[in-house]
Amino acid sequence: MGDDRRVGITPRSWTAELHHGVLHLGKRWYVVSAELDDRGNAEGVRLDGPYPDKAAAEAQAKRTV
Repeated sequence: MGDDRRVGITPRSWTAELHHGVLHLGKRWYVVSAELDDRGNAEGVRLDGPYPDKAAAEAQAKRTV
């Protein structure tokens, strides 16, 4: 059973700070960023891209940390 204190589908390892990840939509790659609070609610969600491939998107996500 899940943790009753969590809200949404955010990973348990994500804390109340800015997080980045890569997202594949169709044939393009994007960087998704969000500020997550301690309850797992996302605010300030941003989608940047597209990038030509996964490696380029991951490199951009690492640069924005």
